[in-house]
Amino acid sequence: MAPNDPAQRLGSAYVLDTRIGAGAQGEVWLAHRTEAPDAPLAVKLLRADLLEDEGVIERFIRERATLMRVSSPYVVGVRDMVVEGSRFAIVMDYVGGGNLRRLLSERGALPPAEVARVGAKLAHGLAAVHEAGIVHRDIKPANVLMDAAAAGADAGEWTPRLADFGVARICDTVASSHATGAIGTPLYMAPEILDPAAPTPAADVYSLGVLLYEAACGITPFVGAPTQVLAQHARRAPGRPGGVPDALWSVLERMLTKQPEKRPGALEVAALLEAAAPALAGLPPAARLSAPPPSASAPAPYVWSDDFLPAAAAPVDGGAPGPATAPTAPLWTEPTVVAGDGGVPPLPEAQIRTRTASSPQSSPQSAASSPRVAASADWAPPDTAGGSASRAPGRRRGRRALLGALAAVVVVAVAAGGLLIWRLRAAGAPAPTDVTALPARASAVELQRMTGVSEYRVSPDHAAVAAQTSANYWSLYDLGAANQAPVWAGDCDSAGFWTSATFLCLRDEKVQLIGLDGIDTGDALSLDGRTLLGTTGRAAIVREGDYSGSLVALHSNGEQMWRTDGGFPGARVSAGFVVTYETGSERILVLSADTGQVLLSKPVEDAPSFDSALPGGVGTDVGAQAFYVVDGDSVTVYDAEGAEVGTVTGAGERAAWAVSSEVTAEQLLELLRATAQDGGVQVRGGGETAAITVDTLACTATGPGAVAYAVPERTAGEACVISPEGLVGGDDGVLFTMGQPSSRTEATGDNVIAYDLGGGEQLWQVPGTLVAVVPPSDNAAGSAAGAPRVLVSADDELVIYGIVKD
Repeated sequence: MAPNDPAQRLGSAYVLDTRIGAGAQGEVWLAHRTEAPDAPLAVKLLRADLLEDEGVIERFIRERATLMRVSSPYVVGVRDMVVEGSRFAIVMDYVGGGNLRRLLSERGALPPAEVARVGAKLAHGLAAVHEAGIVHRDIKPANVLMDAAAAGADAGEWTPRLADFGVARICDTVASSHATGAIGTPLYMAPEILDPAAPTPAADVYSLGVLLYEAACGITPFVGAPTQVLAQHARRAPGRPGGVPDALWSVLERMLTKQPEKRPGALEVAALLEAAAPALAGLPPAARLSAPPPSASAPAPYVWSDDFLPAAAAPVDGGAPGPATAPTAPLWTEPTVVAGDGGVPPLPEAQIRTRTASSPQSSPQSAASSPRVAASADWAPPDTAGGSASRAPGRRRGRRALLGALAAVVVVAVAAGGLLIWRLRAAGAPAPTDVTALPARASAVELQRMTGVSEYRVSPDHAAVAAQTSANYWSLYDLGAANQAPVWAGDCDSAGFWTSATFLCLRDEKVQLIGLDGIDTGDALSLDGRTLLGTTGRAAIVREGDYSGSLVALHSNGEQMWRTDGGFPGARVSAGFVVTYETGSERILVLSADTGQVLLSKPVEDAPSFDSALPGGVGTDVGAQAFYVVDGDSVTVYDAEGAEVGTVTGAGERAAWAVSSEVTAEQLLELLRATAQDGGVQVRGGGETAAITVDTLACTATGPGAVAYAVPERTAGEACVISPEGLVGGDDGVLFTMGQPSSRTEATGDNVIAYDLGGGEQLWQVPGTLVAVVPPSDNAAGSAAGAPRVLVSADDELVIYGIVKD
């Protein structure tokens, strides 16, 4: 259904006028009752896959009376629920003033008195929801609508109205009937959500506390990959933002208590915030933060139930350890997902493809039962002048059985004898694969050189490389090992990383799955009729069928994580997102790579190319917290849950901006606005943004204050290529790839060069084009031990350099 489709009927009582939104749960339409065309309503059409059997539908209908019983001026009321054929609809009040997410994106932080006023009204609304026996479970800024009309024409303020409690209740019904577990958004989730017991109203109070924290300072108390955020919710006490007064902070602290029984109820929260109002009147808003204040170990961390997550735990981010009993199972550590320009290109759709066609030597019968995989012969790194590629999430090397799956938004299940924990990197520290992790003033030390490379693959965590050196001969390297020899080598008809720790090689219809210890475990894996489209680092995303079919996410051992049925010809997998295209509906979709949840569904005129930098205009190269859609000269930004954050006109050229590490949706929106307003190439570092002016006709590059960077002189016939990769050395330096690859010995060729941002002095240089920032290794030689490293391509070689800080 396109946004400008003609009006259509819903049952006998309603008319759907205009589609006004779409998200992970379905579409939202502006509608009206047939007898009241001037009284607008909002109708949410839920996705068809939420209705899998008649029993579920019957339970939905039984919820009608409960949902319609909720009445509060601070809640978006449910008017009706309609089931018509394959469509399931919730009819609600229409609130047309936008949502709190948009307001926070525009203003950053609200004055303390406004935070208290909004919080008190939302708490009153929550109390009405709780009185009806409902736990919302998905409180976040996108679910707080702004109703200016409800405040009255002369009130001068808007009324917050809590939305989607009906959808939360229905998703809860789906979860209970299919045992999918936790529902919600990790940034705002109470720690007890991951326990198998049904959450209490205290979980909503916690989520409201996170929302008000963000409203007070512009960012949630914890950020990062979903598993990291959930671990912090359980074990870390949020840091206090500067500028948040005592009267407000004392209430937020109580709401964010780890133990649910110690949190105040919704009505008590409302009373506390109303009592604090006089002390907050007239105070200015706190400064908008780009990163949360440092957290501390929680004095009483939340411990998940013994039958759900084992109580024994290692110290988290410097926090106190759990009970004394030491874990006996291997620990799985999931690093933060990071992104930056000049990174590793995702696997092209055709890179690894399972074929059932017989070879000249094989019979049709044997070919039908045995897969054969072929690699794309023309795969190459993207032109670095054209933009960036994502840095996907990684995992600890070595074969680990992943014991849980994230479903709905996050579901964690523990198998017998297994243990899942999270270890968090220090707040504000760059990830080891960020461009911003590189030093500014440094010396480059060559550490490893792989020669005769015609094609290569880099693991999602940048800890391993596979290089093709002859027609079908591949070598696998562990970049953290002391020994620079390959851990494995062999002939492959096609090859690619299955996870960060396993490399897939198919040869003569045989599946080989090689770990970084060189051991092949491929006998346990079947790829019959399946095509590898990409990997998240933890799991492989495959298509079932030769040319089009369902998408399936598989663990390293072949166990299914999630499945999305439909006709999908290809996909791009990066930074925790799957961008794909459904041929039947002619829509491009963005899925969560962890759960398969639909984050965006957008009609397109033509099927996208998944070898392009932005398939269907969708970009997933800024990390796991945001993605964006380019439409002509406009860019629309979405957060990790698929909520639209904002649109910027005049920033549609991807080469006009660069990020040095993962950014939030709000940070990306701010960068795009600077791009549209100020021009040049806007480069965001760890905390600062610098405007770089690139003139490829004069072949010059200048930075802030018109400081000039000395571009290497080109030889005859060389094009001017100047690509800012990001800011380095605590944002004191700027990194470029300059020049183009050349096989001529006298040519200047391509070089990776760091300059002092404000002074223009060249700081360090290595020949080649930047492929990736490689994690440090204590096994690196000499002074490069423990230093950041870069992987560059130069002609037919891959070279690793240690960047040793001066």
